[in-house]
Amino acid sequence: MQNTIADQSTPEQPAASPAAPLVPNFDRPAKDIAEFVNLPEFPQNTLGEFVEIRGYAGVVIEIVKQSLKVKSPDGITMSYNMHGLKKIYGKSAPPPEPPPSEPAPAAAPAISSFTQTATPWSKPATVITEPNFDQPIKAMRVFAGRRDFPDCALGEYVDIRGYAGVVVSIVDATLEVKAPDGNTRSYGAVGLRKLFS
Repeated sequence: MQNTIADQSTPEQPAASPAAPLVPNFDRPAKDIAEFVNLPEFPQNTLGEFVEIRGYAGVVIEIVKQSLKVKSPDGITMSYNMHGLKKIYGKSAPPPEPPPSEPAPAAAPAISSFTQTATPWSKPATVITEPNFDQPIKAMRVFAGRRDFPDCALGEYVDIRGYAGVVVSIVDATLEVKAPDGNTRSYGAVGLRKLFS
């Protein structure tokens, strides 16, 4: 299943967009999009929110017709159809299928596009409470193309477009990266793989 939800907007729906460009704020934890879709003010209630949609984390910067424009900390903007989100995350939606109980075959292809879901990365969270900032800083591209990404980045001191920090946790497909000054940012593994692999 694709992470992007096709924009199937129709001309009948009015555009709901802010008057001025929104400045994204990534200095907070991302909220699951399911927290918003069942509320009557959806999709307007997502504007400016830092959300997580199938492993992709970003701020909703604009709502155009029936699509949410979501910008990640890396600068990548994805578009999600509001009706598709309601169908997947709404109250009447069936629960997501659990990850397979058997390990994937050794000959499974490498993840190379947005066609993979977050299932391969759905593992118990590991949190590093004392990050090591004395190790050398490595570019994220060193890890993003590897088959064992994002797990291979855990505990590593990485540089993501000028933001340097240690990957202190990986929850599903979201990496939490902590800088030496204590600032923490969230990055979607899918977006990082597309950007750097």
